[in-house]
Amino acid sequence: MRGLVWLAGAPLAVVLAGALSAQAPPLFRFSIDQDRLHGLPDFSFLNRPIAATDRVAVRDGHFYTTSGQRVRFFGVNLAFGANFPEKDDAARIAKRLRRLGVNLVRLHHMDSSPDRAANPEAANSILTDGPYPAFNEVSVRRLRDFLTALGAEGIYADLNLHVGYRFRPDVDKVPAVEGGIPAQSKPVHIFYPRMVELQQRYARQILTKLRLKGDPVLAMVEINNESSLVQAWQWNQFDRTVTGAYRKELDAQWQKWLTAKRGEGEQQPGDYAAFLADTDRRYVNAIRDAVREATDAQVPVTGTQMGYGGLAVLDSQEGLDFQDNHFYIDHYNFPNAQWDRNDWRIRDMAAADNGWRSFTDMAWARQAGRPYTVSEYNQPWPNTHAAEIDPSLAAFAAFQDWDGIMHFAYSHGRNWDAGVPNAFNINGDWTEFPVIGQAAWIFRSGVVQPARLRVSVPVTAADRVQTTAGRQNIGDWVNRQAGLGRERALSAAVELVKDGAGALRSGPPEPGQLTFNRENKRLTIAAPQAAAVIGAVGKAKVEAGAIQVELAPSARGFATVVLTAMDGRAIGASESLLLSVPGYSVRSLPGQPGTPQALKLYPETKDWWTLDPAGNGNAAKPSGNMNGGDGPTMMERVEAFVRLRTEAKSIAVAALDGAGGEAGALPASQVERVEGGFRIHVNAEGQPQSAWFAIRSR
Repeated sequence: MRGLVWLAGAPLAVVLAGALSAQAPPLFRFSIDQDRLHGLPDFSFLNRPIAATDRVAVRDGHFYTTSGQRVRFFGVNLAFGANFPEKDDAARIAKRLRRLGVNLVRLHHMDSSPDRAANPEAANSILTDGPYPAFNEVSVRRLRDFLTALGAEGIYADLNLHVGYRFRPDVDKVPAVEGGIPAQSKPVHIFYPRMVELQQRYARQILTKLRLKGDPVLAMVEINNESSLVQAWQWNQFDRTVTGAYRKELDAQWQKWLTAKRGEGEQQPGDYAAFLADTDRRYVNAIRDAVREATDAQVPVTGTQMGYGGLAVLDSQEGLDFQDNHFYIDHYNFPNAQWDRNDWRIRDMAAADNGWRSFTDMAWARQAGRPYTVSEYNQPWPNTHAAEIDPSLAAFAAFQDWDGIMHFAYSHGRNWDAGVPNAFNINGDWTEFPVIGQAAWIFRSGVVQPARLRVSVPVTAADRVQTTAGRQNIGDWVNRQAGLGRERALSAAVELVKDGAGALRSGPPEPGQLTFNRENKRLTIAAPQAAAVIGAVGKAKVEAGAIQVELAPSARGFATVVLTAMDGRAIGASESLLLSVPGYSVRSLPGQPGTPQALKLYPETKDWWTLDPAGNGNAAKPSGNMNGGDGPTMMERVEAFVRLRTEAKSIAVAALDGAGGEAGALPASQVERVEGGFRIHVNAEGQPQSAWFAIRSR
């Protein structure tokens, strides 16, 4: 039900089974009213409507508008039917995203699952099931209206081309093979001539139909999601995916390439890897040319992600404009059938559990002199540490001076008002939602400064061939370099320099605004206008710039505590501060409102977790429904003492409800004057409880 807000002052007397059974903190009911969100949690002020002078281009290794302003993108993904909101919802969803501080939407999985031509109103794809590319004009119209609504709220678009379309031999006139065309056509769509030609046609037509030529709302185009020939070969997928007529075609291209390269000479080690990289390059350049025919050379274009080809991508995408990457912390594992909503498991791990390796591997994949984006990342629900992901990555990306990060996803469909956590979606996941606006502000505002020290690693042609032929990923290659390791990215900005002079630097960590404590598994942010303690706080008193955080005995020991000054002043002088202390969120068991659906061990394991399967409708399945469930939603109560260093003579602290309004002031006894500031006790039993608190000072 739209507009429903839960915020109860007393915790529910519950104990969760599963990962937290040793010390299960109390829960309280909490959900967010996205359509009435206002006050301090509303970050709409970061945006203004996109004008003609706001068109994006690449300059000096970053994204700039034509008016000369550098722009960083904090984005979200939309997938499948979520790309095509009905007319009455388009402006509403655009306003929701603006309140989150979002200034980019990645239009993803639009080519997957084509709608039946007889039922275009389903609008789950930009295509119908006619011969590719047959466009669903209902979806086209809805998306064009949505793009207009996004632009009015200062939100750009990242247009994805090939993501999930699976060519059909009988309809698209391509060869049939035993076992069928591989899922999403990967990787045969990269080299089979007719498939490439049809993708060029698709690129030209979608840009034309959406009237995107010269439209400043179009920030960038991605050609090919998570796929390259090099990657498929490195991952030993050819025997399964490149068969029959497609193997014959690829072999013919290989022999032609080898003859042109060596003549009658002897084949050299690495030749096949170099051929695959060249074939990847021909493909992305062909689609790039189609994009530029339908728009112009100013639109930034990338091919695929750095994790799908490694150092070879530096060659295959040399004719493109920027580099991109993806990562997930604790992605779902499906032991039996992929994407089975009632049979899945997670580790329930935190980012620090492997030394923030997800972050460092992303950093080391950046190419010097080009914009760098991470267009997918998440720590999906029901991971109990997931509140950490957005502020942590935002601060790290700002420190590394990246150009865009995009949470996957806001929604996979048009169930806009379900209001319960589900899978990858922010929409309904109140674990991550409360700190997304602050994360957007941290990344976009520059409050966390880029690192002063930059470590540049030269990458020669021989390096690229050897690592590709040896099926080695970038992180492992960097880890072998003299005096370097993955963790260097936690204390310096890092980059790869293709065929250039690098600086292989070592030495002590650079002092700065971020501190990654690998031993204690926590990150602190200490910037003038932002402070945070994120990770395993335990029983310690943890310092972070203007704050000190100590968890109360009722807390489980992990926390994400973020404080931001909302009036442009340093924290110590600010008169308006937003303090976020979100816990993990849980749904109710099906048919049992208010009874938490807890994490449980996956059957016959000791370190895999899933949701209580009770009420999932299939007694043979071990997991609760990953994709949806029952409300109300409940949040972990993170009881904490936050010591604020401030010049203020007095402060008032109030819990905020799910719409950002004041739900109740903290008693004066819980806001204690101490030397240099105040000690604030939040989320204590009997207090108004929330993920958000407003601090006003005088």
